[in-house]
Order: sequence, then C-alpha cells, then structure tokens
Amino acid sequence: MKKALTVLLLFAGWAVLSGMGKTPEAEIPKPEINFAATVIDDQNISTKCAFVSWEGQLFFTGTRGKGTVSIPFEKARKVVFIGDAANGKKDAQVTLRNGEVVAVTFDEESKFYGTTTFGTYKIASKNIKEIIFE
Repeated sequence: MKKALTVLLLFAGWAVLSGMGKTPEAEIPKPEINFAATVIDDQNISTKCAFVSWEGQLFFTGTRGKGTVSIPFEKARKVVFIGDAANGKKDAQVTLRNGEVVAVTFDEESKFYGTTTFGTYKIASKNIKEIIFE
C-alpha cells in the first residue's frame, strides 16, 4: 500500500511539473557569456544591460544586400540604427572593434535582450537608436 501511494504521488508530481514547460513572458534568454552594452532607444533613454543577446544569440543576424550576415558580439563596438523602420526592416551601421563600418538591415521586430539592475530588458530593433558595447 505504501509503495503504491509513493508511486501515485511521484506520478502526480511529475504531471504537475511537466505542465510548467512554458517560459514566463517576463523571462528572457540568458546567454552563457556576459556581454555588457548600453542601449539608447528612440526616446533617448539609456539603459545599461548585462548578459545581452540578439534573439537569444550572441551575434547579430541581418541582411547585407541579398546576403545574410552574422556579426559576433565580440567583434562589435556599436550599432547605430538609421532612419525609421520601413517594410518590416530597419537599417543600421555596425562599427566593428577594428574600426570598420558594416551596413546591415535587420527585421524591425528582432529583439535585443538583457538584464539590468532593476529587472529584465527587451526591445524591438525598430525602437533602438544605438547599442554601445563595453
């Protein structure tokens, strides 16, 4: 009897815990490597972030002409977004640590994530003015 009760409780516990698979909306992807950056949004509000990511990755993915490019965070010094979003896209200039500037177009709904001293941070590329890596 005791063994059957234990198995029943274990099964009930497993059923409850397996239903908790969805990540809460307030949580963001937290990468293994801590890149820090300051984000300036289209209202000129500056936010310092740690553990930043682009769509949960440690690199920017966008288009350059007809090609797709990926720029790792360790190569980026800053990203300046130019103009307003149009046709679902937002243009930017990525300044690399070696001084080279690369023109890239991002999807306007691509998300930049980070953690702050006061909580989590998430912003769409269409609302970003500049990202400066430390």
